[in-house]
Amino acid sequence: MVKPSRSFQCQRCSRTFSRLEHLQRHDRSHTKEKPFACNKCLKSFTRKDLLARHERLSHTSEAVSQTSSPSSSRPFFDGLDMLASAVTKQPMSTPTQHNAHFIPGNATFPHVMSGVGSHAVSDQTPARAPSETTTFGESFTGFGASASYDGDDFTSFLDSIPLPSHPFSPSYQPLPLFPALQFDSTPVYDQSNKDRDRDAASVTTPGSVLPRHGTQLPSLQPEESHTPYKSRQPRSSISVTTQCRDRYVALLTDYANVITDPFIPSRHALSRCLTGYLTGYHKHYPFKHIATLDVESLSLPLFLSMAALGARYCREPDTSMNLYLVAKAVTMEHIRRNYQWILPPPATPSPASRDQDHLDTIQALVMLTSISSWFERNPAYSEGLFIRGVLETLVRQGGINELPSHDGTWHSWIRTEERKRTKLVVFCILNIHTIVFDVPPLVLTEELTLDLPCTEKEWQATTAEQWHSERAQRLPQPVVEIKLQDALSSLFSQPAMSTSRHLESFSSMGGYVLIHSIIQNIWLIQKTCRLPHTKTSSLSTTQIASLEHALEQWCQCWEHNQESSIDPFNPHGPISFTSTALLRLAYIRLNADFSSARRLQTWDPDAIAQSLLGNVCVERSDRLTRAALHCAHALSTPIKLGINFVAHTHVASWSNQYVLCSMECAVLLAKWLEVATVLDPQPELTEQESKLLEFVIEMVMEARHGVSREWLLGRPTRLSASVTRLWAQLFTADYIWELVNLIGRSLNRYADRLESLDGLN
Repeated sequence: MVKPSRSFQCQRCSRTFSRLEHLQRHDRSHTKEKPFACNKCLKSFTRKDLLARHERLSHTSEAVSQTSSPSSSRPFFDGLDMLASAVTKQPMSTPTQHNAHFIPGNATFPHVMSGVGSHAVSDQTPARAPSETTTFGESFTGFGASASYDGDDFTSFLDSIPLPSHPFSPSYQPLPLFPALQFDSTPVYDQSNKDRDRDAASVTTPGSVLPRHGTQLPSLQPEESHTPYKSRQPRSSISVTTQCRDRYVALLTDYANVITDPFIPSRHALSRCLTGYLTGYHKHYPFKHIATLDVESLSLPLFLSMAALGARYCREPDTSMNLYLVAKAVTMEHIRRNYQWILPPPATPSPASRDQDHLDTIQALVMLTSISSWFERNPAYSEGLFIRGVLETLVRQGGINELPSHDGTWHSWIRTEERKRTKLVVFCILNIHTIVFDVPPLVLTEELTLDLPCTEKEWQATTAEQWHSERAQRLPQPVVEIKLQDALSSLFSQPAMSTSRHLESFSSMGGYVLIHSIIQNIWLIQKTCRLPHTKTSSLSTTQIASLEHALEQWCQCWEHNQESSIDPFNPHGPISFTSTALLRLAYIRLNADFSSARRLQTWDPDAIAQSLLGNVCVERSDRLTRAALHCAHALSTPIKLGINFVAHTHVASWSNQYVLCSMECAVLLAKWLEVATVLDPQPELTEQESKLLEFVIEMVMEARHGVSREWLLGRPTRLSASVTRLWAQLFTADYIWELVNLIGRSLNRYADRLESLDGLN
């Protein structure tokens, strides 16, 4: 039974608090009282936990203080609150000003998100009157020593970052921190528990662009409304019997015209490779129904492609390459024989058998594309771009939106859902090629009329009874059976103006497809806006407002999905975690056009670095400052853990999409530092810009031994180069995909060029 909440109101600013000690602490922000004095030095503090932290950090010879703030329910994130309030301090909304949201046991949240886990600044931050709000163009004291915030703040922030409990800690990829913009009014997500009326989620707060995203994520902030889960355990391995291997060897004899001496490893190696596919690739693209997967009934192209892909995740590149060559030859010959006839060949199989073979062939092409797209050679990335054309043709040949009918049984539903998921994964993989290599998308979002995928609980059901049970729990709230086009329309439209049913949530994979759709939209708009002989493709304020509104709506739906988590080791898989990386990518792309500038298709680090240096332009603005703050947050946890340690032990668990996002974070932050560290900036740096600059300087000093603030600011681009090298260190270790190492080398070359500019000045 929930106890009725009490309310304590400040007499000076009318803010309300759920606990008396919160009100007392807030009241000291008005009086500037610092009642907690250190008995070892002259410093005093407004809060007891700040005094305890100061004693622990500054007076190491003394015993560690056991004093802690009784009102701090999440001490790990005090430092994040401190940074967010320092850099993005906005006027706090009071209940009389806006329809503020409340969480039992917590204070009202302002319109800001923190970087890791993205929980908002609580009542620890004093409210500011509207007249105190700093806007872009207001003068500040620059970035001299006088502008530096208390050095203990950074120490406290770094000390507060929680160390991961396992290699897949969500703290490595913090969610973006974008404070509110003022040109549009958009909804704010209600952080209440699942039992609260959903109508509260539609309450709007003027000036908010992103919801307070991430407050209830289970891996970081478990609340009573969430059921704790155990870390997702590795799935059972796939075993290949001698009879199974012999069957596929026999099938290979039918392809002697394209491969005379095929390479087929032992059954133990095949078992290892298929298990590698299961534990490495499938969790990111779950279009195969593993519970009913029968290895012995797979088509030959699919079996070989799956084993070749899994060998990569087993760190067996030679085995993978040999299997890839066999799989590619067999798959292409299979397509030539069965799908390149004007009329069906004489020995036409049954419709059901042909339909399954068509699906297996598409899935084989997906896996071959996933192998061949991320290497300069062996295999060459150009093969991946070639295979994508064949993949698109085959998908269209079978009907891009055509699905087999089902009779309501489990196995019939699996057949339909697997085909739908496969086609949506094809769309996403083709879109990743657009993001990476700046090639036009082969399948446009507007062409897809499929329903969004089901929940992962339904897809992972191992029996018909379990599947029926999961569907019975979900059917009272049918938020998944919605068309992709209707979902996108709902994201881009204002709820009050929308005539269709408002989208409240989506499945994990549904959200992944939708964020890819929005990114494709951004890419297409930027290409349309790019004028001849120009280096920029600035979007209009109206376009940005529409896209940011869609992203905020996406965040709200992501929050309402009970399977969402920024922990990739959660039992529902890492899809929602991957989606948050794409969300960051979308926001970065709104600030700078990276599409044509990266030139990753050259596989030349020097060419990539030179293009990034000359073709990515930024201008100081509130939006750019917010994006740069997000990039700084993304680097903070690896710095605390140690850049080299993370590079050699954890980067391998990141998908290519995380690395691509990190590359753009690195360059955007470097570009912002260049314009923020010029002599006599006009207009002068705002308070937000100055404090963010100080925080970046402190981070670099923490990561690089013996580096001083004066040295970093001694040359115009030295700080930018130093930050870029920290990012580059993350991607210089041995990795499964060559593209990751290419990004590391390119960032180092970019830093070299920044340092050479210092030499010319």
